[in-house]
Amino acid sequence: MARGRSVLLAVALLGLGCHEATAGVFKRYPVKSGMIFYDVNIHGKSAGSKTITKGIARLVFDNWGARELKEEDLTETQTGDFNETREERSMNKFDNGTIYTVDFTENTIYKTRDRSIDLSIARGEDLSNETLELIREMKGEKIGKGEVAGFECDLWKIRDQKICLYKGIPLSIVIEQPGFKSEKVALQVVIGKPVDDREFELPDFPVIVDDDYTSNRSAEVRTEDYIASIRDLRKKMKKLGIDENESNLSLSPKQEKEVIDTLGARYLSKQKRLLPKLIVAIDGAIKCMRDADKAEVAKDCIKPVDRINEELGDKTENFDFDNFDESRKKAMIESLKDELGYLEATNDCVQKYDRTSEVIECTEKGREGEE
Repeated sequence: MARGRSVLLAVALLGLGCHEATAGVFKRYPVKSGMIFYDVNIHGKSAGSKTITKGIARLVFDNWGARELKEEDLTETQTGDFNETREERSMNKFDNGTIYTVDFTENTIYKTRDRSIDLSIARGEDLSNETLELIREMKGEKIGKGEVAGFECDLWKIRDQKICLYKGIPLSIVIEQPGFKSEKVALQVVIGKPVDDREFELPDFPVIVDDDYTSNRSAEVRTEDYIASIRDLRKKMKKLGIDENESNLSLSPKQEKEVIDTLGARYLSKQKRLLPKLIVAIDGAIKCMRDADKAEVAKDCIKPVDRINEELGDKTENFDFDNFDESRKKAMIESLKDELGYLEATNDCVQKYDRTSEVIECTEKGREGEE
């Protein structure tokens, strides 16, 4: 519930570091756009059988990877003890945090969202070096240079793999093990050119939306508030004469308070308006829950709390209604009572002060007094 963000969005945001929180463009690739077409060859042998997989793959992205499509179209042929040929096709699209997975067997598209990416987008994080960082974490060794499709690339060896990277983008991946060899090698590479929208089109299949994509409205509100707060902070920093792109950015105590107050202003405004309503809703939920004799009734008790938390951008505690009984009902009521006590103390500070930093100091003093 509201406790999930303490009182204030700013506490979490400050932990990011001012420079990180105000970074620029969200990046998943080190170049703005690209289209790469790969040739795929996989050979495998085992007792009594041989498998050959051939096909093509493509990687398309623009806007530094904020939009991306990956596709593979393969044919696997198995010979030996029994013979079989089958087609394998996969397609995945990433669109500013929304993920589409195409199931060509069921002719269905599954749609979901990566909430961690939402925060990365809001922060304007640069994730373009993640592939190289992962290789280094796996103790990869740079063994020289290679050339793939006319592009010079850095050749890395990690255990049984050799990967050739062009600015962090894999142009070839070769895996060799006893009785097995897999090669995925770029045949055509187009970098930095505009990409037609048609390259990102998905099949005309029914779309099944993951429950979390639509039901977790609080996460969407939180992300929207976060993005708006960062915009507010950029304006404030400019007004204060602070260069957000300075690599060794350090803030005075006064400037830190300005940052906290700016980042937390939107959420604090919501709290002033909604916390009194949330307190009433939780108190009502406790009384309602005491008389609940089944899970459906208990769920209805929580709905008014859910609605206010969604508007705040907070998520109500995930109670286990599937195994509802007297013992769990008692635990739910106790949890709601704890939340109510916390919110009543928090609300006193929220209503008393108009700056986020002052509210933080007030709530911290309250906690010290309780100890």
